Amino acid sequence: MSNKNGRRMKQEEIISLLNYEYPQMDTLLPTTNQFAHHDCENDLYIIEIKSRDTHYDPWIIEKMKYDANIKEAESKGKDFIYITEHRLSIIAWNVTDLTKSGYNFMWEVRQMPETTEFENKEVMHKEVGYLYESFGQRVK
Repeated sequence: MSNKNGRRMKQEEIISLLNYEYPQMDTLLPTTNQFAHHDCENDLYIIEIKSRDTHYDPWIIEKMKYDANIKEAESKGKDFIYITEHRLSIIAWNVTDLTKSGYNFMWEVRQMPETTEFENKEVMHKEVGYLYESFGQRVK
């Protein structure tokens, strides 16, 4: 999992790292549903993973994904965890706990690229909120 060239970690690498760093936790397995709003889960958590080329603070979470993952986590009796990775620095937020504690995500609509993963850089309006690193837990 060397990152000497500054590349982003792949989702599978992050899942493997989480399983290695937290051996007492039930093994995280990648989702098999290509339309799921999260990337992996175990008996306690559903997790969405974002790997970025740029460091942010605050990090952005899309409201649409927040809503879908909170709803699914509640229906399964699990917590929703949001993870960001930048140059091997990994931060996790327990979004379920933040929501229950009244955390202010400062939701707003702003223009953003439709996707960050592909060549399509068309801009669209997205409702987003903000996750400050001080409210997360550094994993690595």
